[in-house]
Amino acid sequence: MTGALGPPRSRGWTVRVMASLLLVAGCSSTRARTDPSPVRPHESGGSIGDLMGAQDHQALATLSTTRAEQGRDGYRIGADDLLDIRIPKLLSSQQSDPTRAANSGATIPTVAEAPVFQQGLRVAADGEVALPIIGSVHAAGRTPSELEADIARRLVAGGILLHPDVSVQIAEHRSSVVAVVGSVERPGLYPLTRPGATIADFIWAAGGPSKDAGRLVEFTPAAGADGRGSPIRIDLDELTKEHAVTAAPFNPIALPGDVLTVAPAGNVLVDGWVDKPGSYPVTRGLTLTGAVAAAGGRLYPADCQHVTVKRVLAAGEQKYFTVDLDAMASGREPDFPLTDGDVVTLPVSPERAVPWGVFQATKELIHVGASIPIF
Repeated sequence: MTGALGPPRSRGWTVRVMASLLLVAGCSSTRARTDPSPVRPHESGGSIGDLMGAQDHQALATLSTTRAEQGRDGYRIGADDLLDIRIPKLLSSQQSDPTRAANSGATIPTVAEAPVFQQGLRVAADGEVALPIIGSVHAAGRTPSELEADIARRLVAGGILLHPDVSVQIAEHRSSVVAVVGSVERPGLYPLTRPGATIADFIWAAGGPSKDAGRLVEFTPAAGADGRGSPIRIDLDELTKEHAVTAAPFNPIALPGDVLTVAPAGNVLVDGWVDKPGSYPVTRGLTLTGAVAAAGGRLYPADCQHVTVKRVLAAGEQKYFTVDLDAMASGREPDFPLTDGDVVTLPVSPERAVPWGVFQATKELIHVGASIPIF
């Protein structure tokens, strides 16, 4: 027993104690050098829970204002749309007065030709539709009511009908669509049929966010709609709030060609003085305290009053927040949700580092039978 506790082993214990203390000191100094200088939320120009950068806010506000002044005048017919054009009295009127039809130079269609008006007409690539009797009519860029008025005017001007009853309906929408993709229940192309429909309306039309959806929507406006057509990040929670049923700063009116991509929840990285540092999946409503708990909780040397959160808001734009985890745990400060790509770092507290190092070293020193730890 004496030999086992003699000087050689004592020297080994001393080396292990010193190594542990040096490790703690080294980690402390390394983290002090690599941790970014935190910025308080009010200094960085946004709240902790804000997922959108200043560029996104400005672009969305401009877009919403511009679109509020347009996009409420109904569906605009476009190339490849299928139109159902019906003129119920066209044949009977002409048959009752064949002289007028002959004088107008119009060709009287036979009964077999009548179903043409029932089957519908496809808008050509140049925006024209070819109607019997009156010829080609430009349809692209017009609303159905505008096209009805133009066809009726031509029928009257040609002496074909005195009081034409023209009906134009969109049988198939192919030109004015909004794409909704990503983490939604039914991704796809959705026709823009209702005046004033907003981008939130289309997310709900696609079944709403799926169970793996995150809190971000990448909104790519139709090219030229805002002068640039570059993506804008929008907070999904803000976009789909119950009160956002009409156009609002977060919920602009949709236009043909818009693309909405609902991003998946993704992952957050929890680093620093936690039990199990690493990457963790973001669940719906995951908060800062929840992420730290998922990482096994904080270690004793952690400085919980200066926890940093790095968040990428846009290309070339990121922010650092400093938060007090102790205040959140006690309810003195509100917790906040995390999003994909967030990096949470629990730095070391110099006052706690040395006691913790001594404790860890003591655990290594005191064993029962050199194998069973007491602590």
